[in-house]
Amino acid sequence: MKTKTKAFADELLTNPKLSNTEAYMRTHATTNRRSASVSASRLLATPSVSIYLEEHVTRARQRIVDLVDNAGKEDVRLRAAQDILDRSYGKATQKVESHAVGVTLRIDLTSALMDGD
Repeated sequence: MKTKTKAFADELLTNPKLSNTEAYMRTHATTNRRSASVSASRLLATPSVSIYLEEHVTRARQRIVDLVDNAGKEDVRLRAAQDILDRSYGKATQKVESHAVGVTLRIDLTSALMDGD
């Protein structure tokens, strides 16, 4: 794998909130978002990048499971277990109450139109 391609993949792994386009722009000499988006998509479709990313994701999953079973602190085990549940079933829904208030405003402009004639 080329150095810049690996840097792109590493950028995605270390900054999960970063878009593919932004990761490409950080690791390659381009400021054109459209070009970066197309190039990032092409890189992600290559087998070497897919395998590289999948290996890291697999290791991360194994590490989280290991933390559930072997972490020394209960809060670490609990957070790891919660992370597995969130990733498997999605985060629990939260009930939110909202109240909407509507206002009706009527402006009579007929007199203004008659004065303008």
